[in-house]
Amino acid sequence: MRGLSFQVQKTIQPGSPNRMDIACFIGLVNARMDAPRQDIDEWLYQQSWMNSAQGYAATYHRESANELLDLPVPIDSWERFDQLFDWDQRPFPGQTTGACYLATAVRSFFAQGGRFCYVVRIADAIAFDAAKSERDALLSLLVPGFPGAVNSHPTDRSSWHGVGHLLGLPDVSVLCVPDLPDLIKSGSIAIDTQMPARARGSERFVVCSEPVAGEPPDNAVQNSPAPVTNTEGYQQWAAVIRQLARFIAGYRREVQLVAAIPLPHPSCEAKQNLLGFMHQQSWFNGTLDSSHSISSAFVQLCYPWLQTAGSQRLPQGLEPPDGALAGLLARNALSRGAYRSINALKQNDVQGLYPLLSQQDQLALYDKADDQSAPDAALIDRVSLFGVAPEDIALLSDVTTSNFSIHRPANVNRIISMVMRITREAGEEYVFENNGEGLWAEITQRLNEVFRLLFDMGALRGKQAEDAFYVRCDRSTMTQQDLDTGRVVVEIHFDPAASIESIEVVLAMQQSGAMSLSSIGVERAVA
Repeated sequence: MRGLSFQVQKTIQPGSPNRMDIACFIGLVNARMDAPRQDIDEWLYQQSWMNSAQGYAATYHRESANELLDLPVPIDSWERFDQLFDWDQRPFPGQTTGACYLATAVRSFFAQGGRFCYVVRIADAIAFDAAKSERDALLSLLVPGFPGAVNSHPTDRSSWHGVGHLLGLPDVSVLCVPDLPDLIKSGSIAIDTQMPARARGSERFVVCSEPVAGEPPDNAVQNSPAPVTNTEGYQQWAAVIRQLARFIAGYRREVQLVAAIPLPHPSCEAKQNLLGFMHQQSWFNGTLDSSHSISSAFVQLCYPWLQTAGSQRLPQGLEPPDGALAGLLARNALSRGAYRSINALKQNDVQGLYPLLSQQDQLALYDKADDQSAPDAALIDRVSLFGVAPEDIALLSDVTTSNFSIHRPANVNRIISMVMRITREAGEEYVFENNGEGLWAEITQRLNEVFRLLFDMGALRGKQAEDAFYVRCDRSTMTQQDLDTGRVVVEIHFDPAASIESIEVVLAMQQSGAMSLSSIGVERAVA
């Protein structure tokens, strides 16, 4: 025997509802049936996802529990994901197997600096040439109730499937569905992914090291055409995004949906003018209550697709950018604060882009000749774009799809999400307190301490704390009906450190202790 090696599996640490770095990936991947998972079973049992430590799921068959099917699995590293999931067994033509998009998204999340995520496996990886009917069936597992509204409800745990698991994961701040572009694809076509050479830094001497033999890429997989979509496919994709965003807006307002835009088919208008195509599809007309609209502060789209160290076993070596963006958001929250924009954050893993957008593509405004109501916003104002910076590939914009300029910077929405998490926790703490001036003073003091901390960290703007925010909770913020029904209303006004003037938020605490966001007022907003 040449030696012994020991692997010590760390205990899964309980999540904090105030964290802003935890992502949830929902999609397709195979499970390793022989993987060591005692820690996973114990966590699922402790969190009531299973009704016994031996692996019986509370609302699922035993087989589903053993296969980690439709359950949120906590993952703290890529190595742990690799132990649990057989991620490179997606069937391709010619009896070849390759990686699935969920796996490469999780790998990119950790490569970019993420520390912890959940993975919800809804089915095995789908075959590359699977029929559209099979893909459509998987959409209903990803988004239960699709094409209608998500039919998962907070009070009915048995309805928590697919995206519905967010209702039981209060520490999640980012949702990713990496398989969505592949599930709605209209076909596959070989595309030219050769990138023009970009300028490198000056040459410098480095100490030579021994070459490391890497695994050669699987040509059969890389030669498989990338998934592309036409107008009909984009309409289906937008319908999924809209239902996900409406679900988040209704039940999990502290969560950001990070979604990759599918690659366009050459015959689709999106190939030549993505921004114009978006407007033609009415994606920015009104709010989520409007037909076809995906305009929301809860939606952060990203584009173009990426070439990374882990994308070699994907069709044409391209992966959707949502996993990398989620990782950057996590690292930003851990190292700099979620309230900061991630534009200046250096990425660690991206080696190439497709398509490589020109400055004209990124910055040109939409031609409003036929749509005078459309706001003045370029593609870079609507989509979080990866692009070529002077030194390396970088994220050029950190934005949401909101039509309101105050909610378009994604870091502003993250500040509001932080406030919502803190106030929800406070609401649960005070739920059994007597409604009166003593409670109002305690809530005011608690929130003042929170905003003072945000001010000291640089999240708010002002020479003094009094200039940056104020909190009011007294008889002036509540009606007699509010008092009679046990409702506490708090008004918060704060100036985030962003290119806007101020935000006013009204929070209402119900008898249940839940905090609801009643309205958001805007003062002196600037573009």
